[in-house]
Amino acid sequence: MGKVWVEGRIASVPEPNGKRVRFDLAVEGAGMTREQSGPARGKVRLSIYYCSHDLRFGAAIGCTTVLKPIRNFNNPGGFDYTRYMGFRKIHCSGWARGDDLVCLPRTGDPEWTVALINRVYNYRNRFASFIAKTVKDPDAASVLTVLVTGDRSAVDRELKAVFARSGAGHILAISGLHLSIVALVSFAGFNYFFSLWHRLLIPGYSRKVAGVFTLVPLVFYALLSGFSASTRRALIMIVVVTASHVMEKETDTLNSLAAAFIIILLVEPGSLFSVSFQLSFIAVLFIVGGLSLARETGKGVKAARPSLLRKTGMFAMISACATFGTQPLVMHYFNQVSFAGILTNFVIIPGAGFMAVPLGLSALVLYPFSAPLAGFLLTLAGFILAPCIRLLAWVGSTPLFWARTVTPDLLEICCYYVFWAGVFIMVKGGKRTGVGVMVAATVIFGAREAVWIKQRFFNRELSVFVLDVGQGNAALIELPRGKRVLVDAGGFSGGSTFDPGEHLVAPFLRQRKILTLDAVILTHPEFDHMNGFIYIMDNFRVGRFIKNSDRGMSASYRELMAVVEKRGVRIDTVPGLERLDYGGVSLEFLYPLASGQQGRATSGDLNNNSVVVKLIHGKTEILFPGDLMEQGERSLVLSRGDRLASTILIAPHHGSSSSSTDFFLDQVAPESVIISCGWKNRYGFPHASVVERYRKRGCNLFRTDHSGAVRILCTDSGCRMLTLKGE
Repeated sequence: MGKVWVEGRIASVPEPNGKRVRFDLAVEGAGMTREQSGPARGKVRLSIYYCSHDLRFGAAIGCTTVLKPIRNFNNPGGFDYTRYMGFRKIHCSGWARGDDLVCLPRTGDPEWTVALINRVYNYRNRFASFIAKTVKDPDAASVLTVLVTGDRSAVDRELKAVFARSGAGHILAISGLHLSIVALVSFAGFNYFFSLWHRLLIPGYSRKVAGVFTLVPLVFYALLSGFSASTRRALIMIVVVTASHVMEKETDTLNSLAAAFIIILLVEPGSLFSVSFQLSFIAVLFIVGGLSLARETGKGVKAARPSLLRKTGMFAMISACATFGTQPLVMHYFNQVSFAGILTNFVIIPGAGFMAVPLGLSALVLYPFSAPLAGFLLTLAGFILAPCIRLLAWVGSTPLFWARTVTPDLLEICCYYVFWAGVFIMVKGGKRTGVGVMVAATVIFGAREAVWIKQRFFNRELSVFVLDVGQGNAALIELPRGKRVLVDAGGFSGGSTFDPGEHLVAPFLRQRKILTLDAVILTHPEFDHMNGFIYIMDNFRVGRFIKNSDRGMSASYRELMAVVEKRGVRIDTVPGLERLDYGGVSLEFLYPLASGQQGRATSGDLNNNSVVVKLIHGKTEILFPGDLMEQGERSLVLSRGDRLASTILIAPHHGSSSSSTDFFLDQVAPESVIISCGWKNRYGFPHASVVERYRKRGCNLFRTDHSGAVRILCTDSGCRMLTLKGE
């Protein structure tokens, strides 16, 4: 689709991120030009770069943009972004420069809800700036900003990782925990106030009235913190619990939970697929079940007066139930397990939750009336948070307390929960049934893991996955006996905030239950092959790092090499390394050539110095030529022409017209060609002439932008080509 004019109202709070501001636009008109604009309806996700306009929720704007449908990167185990955005009724996206954006005049008075939301967010932004100026410790200031205002952009990536590794990541998402704390503190205050009125206290109305009034600060806090999906769901849950309390049905915990579950799905059906929704309900379900089992096993024991030790034990039990309940989902979605969550919750929940949050919210209320007093409360909150964060940093930096994990599949997760269901049934009196359920879950889980071990470590097949990473290259080679080699890892230019290494390659590897790579090969130091490696090298165990002798000039290359050095990974250079053998499979490094050899490309010519590697397995030969262009292909043919013949070719330079020359293809003579390129990329790859060149030679052609990831499955008798879409 070409450029079109769209106009409408900003339907979400604009989110600044570096050079970009992103928001949802409720479209009211569209056309090829502004003058041709006509009525239109729908939602568009817009990104505005270098924007100088003061964009606010509800503002009327228009711009010329290229609209693209929301689509997925199609890799096994990948995130279904299309479905995620579809639930938000957003089916296309676009971008524009700030200079191209036009602020349109308002038609009529703004709705009171729009005015209210803008007032709240303006106040939130001013208060966030006040926190940054008042709290001296920058980490404490950013965490306090998240706790009070819900603005997660205040916390940098490394600090988020610290909280995740220490098992305290939940504290940074405004959800049930935060709203529960606000509800408890507010209820205690309102209950004390209304208890002073004897007309309410004596008939027992004071607690009910306090419960109703508690909803006011709850709604305000939810709105202030961004009213995200997780916040909305937590608010519904607490409103249901409060309603059951007012109606004196507080003992029906499971009924209240079920009612909240149904209401949320009626309001937002897509919540069922939301990570926060699943985590919240599983955590509450395990807590309720755990407390029920505790009461069951404690029958006949004389109830003692609650003591500090008893309360501590109850807190530890609740934390343990929530941790055990959510652990498979945390592993599935975040590929991480923390062994210190119960310990750190003893520090972070009282410190951040029951002290820093009330202090911060009190400062929020007092700020317009007394900035010095508000500043004192914020300073005190920062003083409490600083040592908590230092403890979390120490825990997160100690490998003993956390570990990265693979992605458990649906069967493994089901076995886990079925096992605990068996435990619950057994303790509740159904001993024979409970034990049977536990044994069945264990047997199925064991059989599933035995099959995986056989496939991983005792297989004789070779698989090569050419991944869909957009306009870039990334391919995983799964060798017999469990060896794994990654060739390139994709990447976007420095202006992009999307990291294919983190969001595309790593999830695929973890879904394949891979945490260790025997070798990685960087064909050449350009962003579309290199940038994804930064995350991979920092988060996976890597045996050796293979590259050419070129040194990239970009900041990304320097960052990558710093990570390689920090992790102590062995570096091998081509030329120098000629061959790797892995149990009947060989990797031959054909290019670049050593100094003085015939046809050597010019030093510093990044594309033409690409590492060229040939994979040989029985009768199957696969050639990875990187981004070789005409000069590099000619040099390769002159020096290695007799060794280039291959069954399958990964198209050089994404199908550029400057590559795939006839004299190169004459030597390779591939039966099949895989082109790794981005969907409707701005370079026009693959070029029509190149596609025609391959077709005239009778090559089977596969494209990642059309078919998604392509799998080459090789046995001793030959190989098969499989695509994610089955094309």
